[in-house]
Amino acid sequence: MSLSGDANQGSQKTIKNPFQLSGIGIHSGENCTIIFNPAGLDCGIYFIYKNEKIPALASLVADTSRGTSLKNIHVVEHVLAAAAGLGISNLEIVLSHPEPPVLDGSALPYFIKLKEAVILAQDKEIKTITISSAIKLNDGEASLEIRPYNSFKINFMIYFPYIGEQNFVYDGNFESAIAPARTFGLLEELEMLKKRGLAKGASFDNSLAIGPSGYLNAPRFSNEPVRHKILDLIGDLSLTGAQIRGEVFAVKSGHKLNVELARRLIELC
Repeated sequence: MSLSGDANQGSQKTIKNPFQLSGIGIHSGENCTIIFNPAGLDCGIYFIYKNEKIPALASLVADTSRGTSLKNIHVVEHVLAAAAGLGISNLEIVLSHPEPPVLDGSALPYFIKLKEAVILAQDKEIKTITISSAIKLNDGEASLEIRPYNSFKINFMIYFPYIGEQNFVYDGNFESAIAPARTFGLLEELEMLKKRGLAKGASFDNSLAIGPSGYLNAPRFSNEPVRHKILDLIGDLSLTGAQIRGEVFAVKSGHKLNVELARRLIELC
């Protein structure tokens, strides 16, 4: 999925230089390593874990309850959003553990390192999905719709206890407007997850915590949660393996609806 606005936007892209990063996994709490390698034309983005190749496609999503899981690897959306923000379409990602490092909880560290690895335009156009008629999905109070549009745009609204309603419109500038937005959660939910053996690596260093008084650590934006929801949506829609031309309207959407929309969009190819 391409979100970049440069002259080679229609070209497939990969990176020139391999690199790796290490850090704590947000759920396992273990030290994880992720390696990024260039990939050839039409390879797409794919993960390798325990010698198994796992393409980043919506058809392989196994779970959306704690982030987006592809088969037996989890929380892939931040890495995928960073790649989408740079218009990268071909990339090999090798994991030492079943989840990438959470780093600071946003996509920014991945975005910066991928950009430093030098983005290479490849000699073939990227696949494009152009929306010709509206598609709308509903799940209780949540909804997700995409309409015809000549570029790519997201309108997102969320509502959470203690912070109320937040809105944001994304129509470009992923690096400054979306990539820095960190994962977030209600403090009582985080404590419940930890009791269940999850979120072992979550901390104020990689998450924005919310309590009865509002934000419990300093936000990067006054509406950081809705921006992070857009980050997640961008990562999930990249599971189409294509550039999208359409305008998205999201209300309280999460990974479940995001991935369902990606599946519906693949059917248009």
